[in-house]
Amino acid sequence: MCAAPRARATRWPPVSSRPTWRPRRRRNRRWVPVLEGGQAEKPAILVLSCAGGRVEDEVLAGIEEEGVPSIVERPRTRADAMELAQTAAGRSSLSVGVGIDAHGRVSVQQDKLPAPLSELASDGPAEPVIARILGHNAARIVVGIPLRTERLS
Repeated sequence: MCAAPRARATRWPPVSSRPTWRPRRRRNRRWVPVLEGGQAEKPAILVLSCAGGRVEDEVLAGIEEEGVPSIVERPRTRADAMELAQTAAGRSSLSVGVGIDAHGRVSVQQDKLPAPLSELASDGPAEPVIARILGHNAARIVVGIPLRTERLS
């Protein structure tokens, strides 16, 4: 009996001159908040509200009707709605924030906008209809569909 010739020993996995995997390139090199345990924060619109009540409920209802999750936080400082919205947009994982001040004014801000838009804020204390429309618009910025403009003026 003659034995078959043995194949030359090879290393497994095969070694090649270039790696078989490449790290993904991140387009947006923005800092991503991480929860304890290393998991990324749930993507949601951050709502900083100094005043609870009907206005806050309407804003949250407008966001929810568009199918976008939201997180409500109560800041310790009494700031203007525009300042709260800018802070919320900077901290939000979706880069969109809503600010509601103690007087009931509502403002929506996206992190990439250099200055707040007057179309995305109420002039005085927001009526429930206006607050809901601003909630819709905050969610529509995230989704990428046209904003609602009726009854804002």
